[in-house]
Amino acid sequence: MKIFTLLKGGAQRRGGESEPPIGREDKTYEQLMDELTIWNIEHTDIVGILRKEVEEERLSKWSNALEKGVRKNLDPKSGPKETNPYFSAYLDLYQFVRSLRTKLVGNPAMRDMKFLERADSLLVCILCGIRALQKEKGAKRPIDTLQWMMLERYLG
Repeated sequence: MKIFTLLKGGAQRRGGESEPPIGREDKTYEQLMDELTIWNIEHTDIVGILRKEVEEERLSKWSNALEKGVRKNLDPKSGPKETNPYFSAYLDLYQFVRSLRTKLVGNPAMRDMKFLERADSLLVCILCGIRALQKEKGAKRPIDTLQWMMLERYLG
């Protein structure tokens, strides 16, 4: 019975009283990504840095490829990834983010990014900046950390 109580979110206090269940997060993943993006935009200069580094055509290619789906296009089960028409866009995005991360490690404009315990905060800040630019341009599926993990899995 106690295990069931713990799984439900309540636990017994010393006096025999039960604690209220732990509240669930009611936000979607997209909403959480948007909040994180807003924080990083407001507290860093990531969008300004990216505007200098990324041309519109390049951003458009990344957005188009992400819209088509990373897993669908890079999964080894679907054939050699190098023959996929979106492979070059995925590889360019992956290499760009990796090299920009290296450039920004000591940049003072990035010191106020949102700290994350289980993720590379600088990498997520860069993804948030790209996401913000994509949203400005009306991308249907802006980048998020899940897509990035798939890119790392297939290209890393």
